[in-house]
Amino acid sequence: MPDKLSAVVDMGLNLSEMPVVGPISAGHLRTYIEASKPPAPQIGQIETMLAKLSIALPKKQVSDQEAGERLDLYWQALRGHALPDLQQAFMVLLRTCRFFPTIAEIEDAVKAIRGPRARRLSAARLLLLKHEREWKPTGELLTPEEARQLGSILAQPLASAALQR
Repeated sequence: MPDKLSAVVDMGLNLSEMPVVGPISAGHLRTYIEASKPPAPQIGQIETMLAKLSIALPKKQVSDQEAGERLDLYWQALRGHALPDLQQAFMVLLRTCRFFPTIAEIEDAVKAIRGPRARRLSAARLLLLKHEREWKPTGELLTPEEARQLGSILAQPLASAALQR
């Protein structure tokens, strides 16, 4: 997305304050919106993230069966989040947690990351909606030949009006 359009998306304007963008900007917005659908995580990806946290942070010792059930619980709770959001949240948790995080702590970290991305995507959708509702094409400019023809057509009545005076 061009810098100027990106800046408009990031301004935090409501629909009535947003400018009406033209068709080229609307195309950039459509491309951005389509590309902004992040992938969902796979169970193996969540398992890898949890394993890395498990290595780095203190946790209570659990049996293999309990660890498997814990993984299933975390998978059920976290699979609805976008993979990039989870990955960023796990990096934040790795740097900030003193102990292995609960599902609620992971959810909070994901919300903090997802919020700005979701607001930006929502603003892009609103700009596109405003374009679709309010943009009206401007008339095409005359070619030089059309301008000459129009000039000669307009000049004839003006010349005859001047002669009649």
